[in-house]
Amino acid sequence: MKPKQILINMSLTVLLVSEQRLKQWTALDNNTRDEEITPSILDAQNVYIQQTLGTPLFNHLKDGVLNNTLNTDEILLLNEYVAPPLMQYSLYLILPNIKYKIVEKGLLNGTSEETQPTTLDELKYLRATTLDLAQFYDSRLREFLLDSLPSTYPLYTNPTAREGMRPDKKSPYNSGLVTNFNKNGNYKYNKDACNDCTNGSSL
Repeated sequence: MKPKQILINMSLTVLLVSEQRLKQWTALDNNTRDEEITPSILDAQNVYIQQTLGTPLFNHLKDGVLNNTLNTDEILLLNEYVAPPLMQYSLYLILPNIKYKIVEKGLLNGTSEETQPTTLDELKYLRATTLDLAQFYDSRLREFLLDSLPSTYPLYTNPTAREGMRPDKKSPYNSGLVTNFNKNGNYKYNKDACNDCTNGSSL
């Protein structure tokens, strides 16, 4: 399934994964309208995928989709490594919008005569499991880029600060509390990512 080009506010915006592929490869119902899916795909790729790839490579892939100029390595990157985390991050962002609708009269909780409404705890669980899967695929994407030859994706290897966000090469997983021993031998709170810790452990 090819990525998609859509017209928003009279300017061409590129989706790196189509709504149809998202419905085919996730638990999203096939009857979900594309216009309910598109904003979440755009947010997911702008927030999560751009952070992983860095702005230069991210924009290069979008330009390549727009102009049909992607080479073989870039097509592999897009289809096999970018699309999986993008689909799961998109689903993660879509889930609250499926349960809750913002209308003129306020916020509505969607229900149906044939189904039982999902509780907030159930929604949180679904989002957590979806985020776990998205971060797994995101980690796989980062490992693939780090293992590739520098000449394969030069915009990832040698981005410049002036071109926007630099690629985040650390693990996408947030393990929560990271601890170090203080000088008295007691645990102390540390906000640094575990990748940056030299002496400590993650709970």
